[in-house]
Amino acid sequence: MIPGVSVARIWHLSFLTLWLAAAAPAAVAAALCDGRSVSLQAARVSDLSEWDEFDAAGRRLVHESGTLQGMELSADLRCTDWYVQAQISQLDGPRLYDGQTSTGVPAVSQSAISVLQGHWQAGLHVSEAWSVGVRLSGKTLWRDIASTASASGYPERYDWTLLSLGAQWRAALGPSQFNLSAWSGSQLQSSMWVNLPGLDPAFLPMGSINQLELAGAWGIRLSREWTLQVDMRRIRTDIGQGADVVVTRGGSPAGVAHQPRTNMTDTLLAVRVGYEF
Repeated sequence: MIPGVSVARIWHLSFLTLWLAAAAPAAVAAALCDGRSVSLQAARVSDLSEWDEFDAAGRRLVHESGTLQGMELSADLRCTDWYVQAQISQLDGPRLYDGQTSTGVPAVSQSAISVLQGHWQAGLHVSEAWSVGVRLSGKTLWRDIASTASASGYPERYDWTLLSLGAQWRAALGPSQFNLSAWSGSQLQSSMWVNLPGLDPAFLPMGSINQLELAGAWGIRLSREWTLQVDMRRIRTDIGQGADVVVTRGGSPAGVAHQPRTNMTDTLLAVRVGYEF
């Protein structure tokens, strides 16, 4: 297992943190919020995940693709003039690995992927339809590349935090609610751990991270308290090439490694049920 707390343990701790964070603003809403609306949502999420790595000359080294599945929880507090939201999700699944060995020999394998991510955001309603906001998000991604007949696999773990700015448009059409949003962000911090075959585990610096998210949603009220929503998000994450680092074997220098330039594209479809009070 990649070092650190287990995915299940992190999920439980993050779940508790989410609801504690959501409960605090709800508790003081009566004093600070006009037109209060509090909602809790749970969603089933499917993610078409694409991953590409490139060398310094721009040649593609690795392409991975696959579908990740998981759950998402969120809590919203909406007022007449502002809103806050907390959200967390966990996704797991395989991606087909199409790449090459360190000697350039083609290699086809599979990567086991596990993702834990969440965000906290707040915004202001600048008109009846439009709002602008700021988002603080974090992501941990575990990637375990399976071995092939010609090459040994290895595990990796990526962690990063982003600060994003965004805008949202909301409109009602009969009983339906439509929502479009766009977010653009850059990293606050990042790290990458890897255990290359035959070498000591190492932390490699990551290059700059930039992310763009576009999302659309359709929702309908099932009753006074219950809502149903379907949304789609497309997220593009660009990671620059990291600096070279000396890697060791048994504590002695054995070579140089770096994290290659990486592009990630996630197309997520979520079906969520919400309770409003």
